[in-house]
Amino acid sequence: MNKYFFFFLIFFMGIFYTNAQGKKYATYQVQSGETLQSISKDLKISTDLLLRLNPDIKDEIIANKIIVIPNSNYNKSQDINNFEIGVVSGKDIIVDGYVYHEVLPKETLYNITSVYKVSSSDLKNHNPFLLSYGLQIGQTLKIPLSKVENKFNDQRFKPYPVQPKETKYSIAKQYGISIDSLEQLNPDIKNGLKINDVILVPDEKLVVNHDAAFEVHEVQKGETLYSLSKQFDLTQKELIANNLELSLGVKEGMLIKIPNKIIRNESLFADEMGENRHLNIAMMLPFQSNLDTLNFKNNTLVNISTDFYFGALVAIDSLKKQGLSIDMKVFDTQKSKAVTKKIANESGLSDTDVIIGPMFLSNLHEIAKNTALNDVLLVSPISEKDHSFIKRRKLVQESPTDEQLTFEMLHYIKNNHSNQKVTIITDNKSEKKLKSITNKLKLNDSLKDITILKPKKGYINPDKFKTSLDSIHNNWVLLIGSDKVFIADAVHNLGVLPEKFRISLFAFDKSKNFDKIDNNYLARVNFHFPSHSYIDYNADHTKDFISAYKNRFFGMPSKYAMKGFDETYDILMRLSNSVDLTGQGISERISSKFNYIENTSGSIMNQGVFIVAYDGLALKKVE
Repeated sequence: MNKYFFFFLIFFMGIFYTNAQGKKYATYQVQSGETLQSISKDLKISTDLLLRLNPDIKDEIIANKIIVIPNSNYNKSQDINNFEIGVVSGKDIIVDGYVYHEVLPKETLYNITSVYKVSSSDLKNHNPFLLSYGLQIGQTLKIPLSKVENKFNDQRFKPYPVQPKETKYSIAKQYGISIDSLEQLNPDIKNGLKINDVILVPDEKLVVNHDAAFEVHEVQKGETLYSLSKQFDLTQKELIANNLELSLGVKEGMLIKIPNKIIRNESLFADEMGENRHLNIAMMLPFQSNLDTLNFKNNTLVNISTDFYFGALVAIDSLKKQGLSIDMKVFDTQKSKAVTKKIANESGLSDTDVIIGPMFLSNLHEIAKNTALNDVLLVSPISEKDHSFIKRRKLVQESPTDEQLTFEMLHYIKNNHSNQKVTIITDNKSEKKLKSITNKLKLNDSLKDITILKPKKGYINPDKFKTSLDSIHNNWVLLIGSDKVFIADAVHNLGVLPEKFRISLFAFDKSKNFDKIDNNYLARVNFHFPSHSYIDYNADHTKDFISAYKNRFFGMPSKYAMKGFDETYDILMRLSNSVDLTGQGISERISSKFNYIENTSGSIMNQGVFIVAYDGLALKKVE
């Protein structure tokens, strides 16, 4: 049999077994007219089991709802959780307790037996062709996986159907565990999630509420069960009792509950120069030096590129003064894919530690496709678009996406809500976003009761605002919409309400639709919004940067100059400590926040988002 056909066959088998037998639970869409009893009868499942798997349906069930049911094709003997899969990586495929591995260049029998924890005789018994032909690149080896006791007690965990746009990060954060722990529970999600996949999650959500009996601590690198028990004056049994996932081991990045204790230290990155005191960097920006003339007055792209570069130079000067040796190469991509590809192929960048740029995703993709640069950290400095189509582990997206802004705003609302009345004002164009946000809010018991106001014929009667809001309690009003006139009208109507209506208005982005709204109205409604940036002009570090920038370039820095400084300074300072950006904590610079996580595609994204609110006519950080 041709070895490539054999590998394809094994791949197909892997997909079949994953879909048909690897899942203990499946999903089922309720049909019109069906009841809990009829589904129970048709699927031969007790109603008690259905209710236990779907506690939110209680005694009623509605058409089109997705519910969790046992998978009738589930085969416990082939359960991936029964095997040691920590050795599996790359293109490996698991079928029936075996891993199928394609031999790579430079691999030896010793390497393979060591990595996969298998004896040489076992390997040869399962792959007799090795006796005749020896080990060759491209062969597919069948390697037995070691059996382990099932680590998970079903009573501690429950099945959960993955919702649209959910990621491993959002689910892990929702349930207070690390992505690593979530993947241990569900090994088959290591390559990504799919809508309506049924995965295991802790039976109890971890809701961060600073007024509650628990505080939350993010486990830091090097912390152990023993050190945590000493730090918080708790026994190890008390820690495990409140955090069942600790029984599986202490993992960096876990969010754990600390009963009745005040957290004494936050996960903050400290600006201390690490042991790596020399870095090779490259910067690729569209300076457009190929143009006959550079019109800085009208060419926005040239201005952005130049300002970003100038800010980066100030950062490099500062880092050099602190003892970091930096060699930098600068390239003009000319906003061209062809030029970018040529730079990647001909500039000898394989020994570079980090490439900052290009700015455009299409050009960035050209660098990412160059396999000779796979070990180089590639930083996307500006784009807020989804980068998941670029399959590259060493890719860093510096600017959070719109989805991330929404996520952080929801996180803030859910964690700070107490007894405020919640009202959502939305236009008729945002039904999909409205449904997504309300579904996520209602996961919190305290946010079940939400009033929704929608326009009729493009208009909400002002009297509706008075009758929908509470004149006794505080009102939290969430504004969901994209229509400029609708947004201005909603803010104006809220802004002119009597003072007895205490209002905090929340938006999920501060688009240009808010730019021409009277700041007095925004101040009146305590306007809150998520933001990529926040600048405190009274802070010493801001004053120092502006002074250094003016002394060198004879002008005030733009927001892109600040971004150039922030990103360059932060990532080089971190790289002097470790190539792992995700384990070093949160930092705030002149205008940006950096909090790196691993995305579901395996790349790295910055989830550093500020929640900003009006304090009178001034802006302040509230988180």
